[in-house]
Amino acid sequence: MGRDETTVVTGQRWPDLPTPPLGGWTPDLTVAVVLPARDCQPQLDRTLASLAGQSYPAELLEVIVVDDASDPPLELPVQEGLRTRLVRRDEGSSHGSGAARHAGAGATDADIVLFLDADMVADRRHVEAHARWHHVCDHAVVLGRKWFVDFAGITAQDVADAVGTEDGIAGLLTGRTLRGHVWQEDHIAEQDGLTRDADDAFLAVVGASVSVRKTFYQDVGGFAGFGLRGIVDTEFGYRAYTRGGLLVPDDEALAYHQGARSFAQRGAQIKLLRTGLAANHLPIPMFRKQNAGRQWVVPAVGVVVPVGGVAPELVQTTIDSVLGSAVTDLAVTVVDPDGTLPDWVHDYFMAETRVVFTDQQPPSSYPSPFTVVVPGGLTVDPETLTRLVQLLDRENVGVVRTDPAETADLGVEVWRTRALCRSAAAGAGDLAARAAELFGERWAPAAASGVRPARYSVTRQGMLATE
Repeated sequence: MGRDETTVVTGQRWPDLPTPPLGGWTPDLTVAVVLPARDCQPQLDRTLASLAGQSYPAELLEVIVVDDASDPPLELPVQEGLRTRLVRRDEGSSHGSGAARHAGAGATDADIVLFLDADMVADRRHVEAHARWHHVCDHAVVLGRKWFVDFAGITAQDVADAVGTEDGIAGLLTGRTLRGHVWQEDHIAEQDGLTRDADDAFLAVVGASVSVRKTFYQDVGGFAGFGLRGIVDTEFGYRAYTRGGLLVPDDEALAYHQGARSFAQRGAQIKLLRTGLAANHLPIPMFRKQNAGRQWVVPAVGVVVPVGGVAPELVQTTIDSVLGSAVTDLAVTVVDPDGTLPDWVHDYFMAETRVVFTDQQPPSSYPSPFTVVVPGGLTVDPETLTRLVQLLDRENVGVVRTDPAETADLGVEVWRTRALCRSAAAGAGDLAARAAELFGERWAPAAASGVRPARYSVTRQGMLATE
């Protein structure tokens, strides 16, 4: 099972991956387990003891502990057969699990990065369970299963002795109350085991046990450094999903959280602290209740306007029509590779912060969830984007296109960015055909959608007026 033998499946159909059973395969990819840690020496000792007894080949495994300015500094106990490294983040840095995880990921060249909290005791096959998915899919985002349990009275040596036995960690915890991560489990179940494409599927991503290929991690942009604001896991999950990631919940990737869930103890405070960041970085209706007329860090819709040799007057008319959309939560990227647009077009939009000009065609509008292409020379009605996005949602497809035969061989395309990213990464060939196969497509009549060729007139003062 080599690193080039990866599979692309339709939408969220992760059960279709040809994944091997635990213990029934031979891995060849390296794994780095990244442990963000702060002031948790006893918990860390137990976590490292569990990792020293993993079924994954020791020569393919390393552990990176990121000490997030603990006082006193954390120490690495000697673990026979386990390669461990300590990365220290000093007091002058911004702190929090996101920045710590990112520092750990940057310190390794491993093929797979598995993020595990430093208060998690891993089942013997935890790493193996995660890694098997990445051997068959290079854009998998694997979610481990965890239980919350009191570890009082259990030492690191107890964990080390138990992890390799037949009963394993579960046997060590006999008689203790196990509590599941109920919210995450319910969310996964409500989405048919995360087999359906849904705009909120990414909420299942929890950083306590999540893994990705290192290359995909870099494509996504890594964990953000939001400090202790309660949004880091969700925001990373959103970007990974929007980048085309395949969310895979694996119940056999078991681990045990040492103690109660912190959210259960101070959930209301955590929710309040994260509201501003959530609204700006999670562009779905759940987090943007007050959206009309607003601008955010991550727009819900990214509109690309290729100039394509069209007269600058028509390009200006196209951009103006997009900016007049009922959907105000958008940004416009004007692609002018040859620099043909005159200064007066740039001057016209100088105060419009939603418009940028570039000479490079962007591959998508990532991290915005929707990528829209409106070629220069077309105009859209105020309700066009609303109609086409609603059609995309209603038909549950990856792309909607308007009929170019109605509009001088030009058409508008509305993409789910995740469909565009995964289809583009799936290999050479016809992008449209791959997208139709993986996510589905629909065609819409141009006129009925409010798409038409651009027309303008010139006033006595030389100003352009849309006709």
